[in-house]
Amino acid sequence: MTTPLLQLERISKKFNDGEGKDIAALQDINLTVREGEFVSILGPSGCGKTTLLRIISGLTLPSTGKCLYKGKPVNKPSLERGYVFQDPRLFPWLTVLENINLAGGNGEELLKKMRLSEFGNAMPHELSGGMAKRVALARALAPKPSLLLLDEPLTNLDLALRESLQGELHRIWREGVTCILVTHDLDEALELGTRLILLSKRPGKIYRDLSIDLPFPRRFVSEQLAEMKCQIKEWMEVQ
Repeated sequence: MTTPLLQLERISKKFNDGEGKDIAALQDINLTVREGEFVSILGPSGCGKTTLLRIISGLTLPSTGKCLYKGKPVNKPSLERGYVFQDPRLFPWLTVLENINLAGGNGEELLKKMRLSEFGNAMPHELSGGMAKRVALARALAPKPSLLLLDEPLTNLDLALRESLQGELHRIWREGVTCILVTHDLDEALELGTRLILLSKRPGKIYRDLSIDLPFPRRFVSEQLAEMKCQIKEWMEVQ
């Protein structure tokens, strides 16, 4: 069997609250992700979803356990693992194209894919919220990562923009990029994922790992999807 793209072994993370007490954010996380998956991670606020994503990226180190990417320990960020934050975090003094080309040289191609070709010379403050999120996504894709980490990138967008960007994420995944999406939106998790990881209340533990073996597109609710959604809601209510 080939080496998994990502392997988490007994990952736990504690933070100091500033008053000498340790707060457990994650506890005993075991997770294997293989190439070609789209993994949605869902859980209540404060359960450690973002902390888990940051450990995978190398931005945060675990307190205990191992995070392996292509069989090697993760101890720092890498362009092979693209990261898209909740807010775009574009450099305000650089143009759209310059922001994208910071991480790679194929900015023009990515602008075209994101339908932003005419905005290459625009400054970040001239963009709408949806455009800025597209630029942030393009910047993460510029170095051609094997793994794309998405930290609630579609929050604070209206429905039309959310659906448009969900389409972009699905296209990126179909083109061969493995994705891990952190979200608090069950519909979004089910519409995009091939697999759903449910985390418990803090300290976050995996209490469900579900395969979502349903055809795309899933926006128009099928009976199977509706049943799955009801079951997941029941599980989440008792956490």
